[in-house]
Amino acid sequence: MQTLHLQAEDTVIDKIMDMINQFALKGKKVELLDSVTLDVESQMIVKSLQEEKQGKTIEHDTLWDELLN
Repeated sequence: MQTLHLQAEDTVIDKIMDMINQFALKGKKVELLDSVTLDVESQMIVKSLQEEKQGKTIEHDTLWDELLN
């Protein structure tokens, strides 16, 4: 799968998004990642890595037990 970075005016982005949505509706594999989402995900990854280094992680089974109770 290839990646495309796009910067354009809002009207152009709207037209491109409509076309991308049509591809997705036809079953084509499309993943969208806007700059806001990318920034938030990057921050979450950095925070998670810091917490892991500091031993602030929870075991998978422990987390599920807490969520289910």
